[in-house]
Amino acid sequence: MDVLCRRAAVSAGGVTMLAPLDADLPAGLLSAVSGPNGSGKSTLLSVIAGRRPLSSGLCLVDGRPPDEASGRFREAVASFIDTPPLARDLTVREQLAVVGASWWADRDPWAGADDQLIALDAAHLSGRFIHELSAGELQLVMLALTCHRPSSLLLLDEPERHLDEERITQLGALLKHRAQAGTTVVVATHDHRLLEQADRRICLAAADRTP
Repeated sequence: MDVLCRRAAVSAGGVTMLAPLDADLPAGLLSAVSGPNGSGKSTLLSVIAGRRPLSSGLCLVDGRPPDEASGRFREAVASFIDTPPLARDLTVREQLAVVGASWWADRDPWAGADDQLIALDAAHLSGRFIHELSAGELQLVMLALTCHRPSSLLLLDEPERHLDEERITQLGALLKHRAQAGTTVVVATHDHRLLEQADRRICLAAADRTP
């Protein structure tokens, strides 16, 4: 799914959340959005995900405005912008199986439940409960849950949070693999390792937050 932005801007109460932006984010590439805090990185991802409307300009996903109310759109887009819903009384592997059962009605929900954890070198977390995890471990689990479901567009907001250097390198390899398989991957990040692995970079300037 290609993403196209033309003079896309967001403001609220006279405050600029995202300054007018032009961007082309094609399928098959890992695109990284960088910029200082307050520049609109999360806002841009929320616009692409259909969670926040534009104040002006244009944003198209696969030729259409993003529409979170559309089942077709929701099926195509996986995002880690906010903390996904987690069940305290299920193990990590059971939560992955729930994701599998939700998206693949015609296959064993346990199939591939550990694949994303293995890719992030986090298979040892499979039998743990959410409340037993450290901040870094929880970040890995949330990334695994997001990446486990099928998607043509993958949006991740600062996925490197709480991760050490080795895990960030593994995450970068996982995202590159997804992009090379045809997924449009867009990451908002401060981390130089993810920026270096990106095929395309978008650098946002600090937005004017003065009302």
